Amino acid sequence: MSKIYDALQHLEAQRKAMETGQTSDVGSNPLDFQERPLTLPASAPAAAPRAATSQNLLEQASAVTRFEAELHRRMGEVGLNGIQGIFALADQLHRALATVSQPELDGAEANLERVADEIRSMKDNLRQLKAVKTDLEGFTGFGNR
Repeated sequence: MSKIYDALQHLEAQRKAMETGQTSDVGSNPLDFQERPLTLPASAPAAAPRAATSQNLLEQASAVTRFEAELHRRMGEVGLNGIQGIFALADQLHRALATVSQPELDGAEANLERVADEIRSMKDNLRQLKAVKTDLEGFTGFGNR
């Protein structure tokens, strides 16, 4: 999962560099093709391994580009602006959660527990009241005969 996150950050850094016209190196892609050995098709002639490897790299790069475009389209359908939208949403969530302290959460949890205890107590009292009422109705009904 970490490699995917790193790859998404790498893509975002590349996109930002392209938007700003920077040509600085943004580092190597964590999902670089070096991790997966390139295999030549059995039908490829032995004399042209460099051309086949180049073609394979181009095909893989094209597949990655198509995937990125499809991913961007799908994210747009749910209201996110691609990878940038995901990072913006994650940053927004991080900032929102940072405003709530652990003692506040602990206090709220303790308050809810107290309210739940009170409701349980009220429920027990109600059951007792119903039982007394049933007993009295039975006693009163017996006495009216």
